[in-house]
Order: sequence, then structure tokens, then C-alpha cells
Amino acid sequence: GRTKPDVANCYDAIHTTDGTSPTSYTDFGGTSGATPITAGCFGLINQMWHQQVFNGFGGGPTVFSDRPRSATAKALMINTAYRYPLAQLPRVRQGWGMADLTNLYNNRNNLLIINETDVLQNLQTKVYNVAVDPATPELGVTMAYIDPQGNPAASQARINDLSLKVTAPDGTFYWGNNGLGASNFSTPGGAANTIDTVENVFLQNPMPGNWTIEV
Repeated sequence: GRTKPDVANCYDAIHTTDGTSPTSYTDFGGTSGATPITAGCFGLINQMWHQQVFNGFGGGPTVFSDRPRSATAKALMINTAYRYPLAQLPRVRQGWGMADLTNLYNNRNNLLIINETDVLQNLQTKVYNVAVDPATPELGVTMAYIDPQGNPAASQARINDLSLKVTAPDGTFYWGNNGLGASNFSTPGGAANTIDTVENVFLQNPMPGNWTIEV
């Protein structure tokens, strides 16, 4: 019952280099294109992290020694992805959208990043407070976590459960992924998501003021 895939990319008419000669180009398609394009975008995220594009992170001796945690890179990718209109590409085909590293870079100074540094024990809650400025066009909150391997024969493979809840200054609250099967923007209310290991709250023209994020 999880939202899958996580992200999508171009499937056909991919114009790229051809190994037949140093100057040849060709067009091809299939997951053999979509998968490496997405993997390459993750490589660029690691490079951006290393070069301290995101304030407070990176700057180590090599890209590999100070790369973000895998769930952090995944959350960065999903949070800033381009989301197609669902009438054009439904959630079960695009996941949370297509990698948009230009959007990620342009919003680099507007991100609160938790790089798996906050550890929760059973039944604990971590609270974050975020100030949203007037005329902010969109607020996106993404939580991603790595879960132990489940049993494929079980009715639910997920082992641990974290849930995301975002509350507006006026008390309106949004549970992670609520309404996102039918829209690219979240619906108020709902219930805690107990299935997905990726949860999002996407809001258009959010109310200015102090927002509360709970995990």
C-alpha cells in the first residue's frame, strides 16, 4: 500500500552519447534511461553537499567522507522534485515527481535539514518550529527514514513507524501524505500515516507565521 515509485524520470526519446564513436549521439528509452538519470542526480546532490551548498554541511576531504545520509539525500530529492499534474501523470506513475536540482539549488538557503542527527525512542516526539515569511509561494515538508528489512510474506512489510504532522499558526493541521493521492497539495486533517517510510506535506501559499512540525 505504499506510495511508489519514489521519483520518476524520462523513459523514452532520451538524447545521449553513443559509444560507437567519440562524436556520436543516439536516442533510446526504457528504465535503462530513467534509472541512471536519477542516480546521476543523486551524485550531483552529493557533490553539492560536499561543496557546502547547504549551509552547515560538507567541506570534508572527499565527497565520500562527508556525503549526506541516504535518507537525507532522498528527502532533498523528493522535497524539491517537479510534480506533474496528476491528470497528466498519476501518483502511481510519477511518485513524488521528477528530480529538479535547479529548484533544490535555488532553495538552498530556505531549507531546514535534519541529517539523521535526531534519534527517537519508542513513543517519543520531536518538534521543530519553522517561520514562514509572507508571500511564500510553497511550503514543503518531507520525512524519509530507512527501515529494517521486512518479511515479504507479511501483510505489511514496514517494521518501524514514524509519522509526520504539520500545524499552521491558526491550528490547522496536516498529516503526512493526506490528500496527496488526489492532488499535489495536502488536505487538512486526516490521520497518521502508518504505511509509508516517506511522508510529505506540500502546501500552496502557506499562512505566514510560526509553523510546527512534529515527528
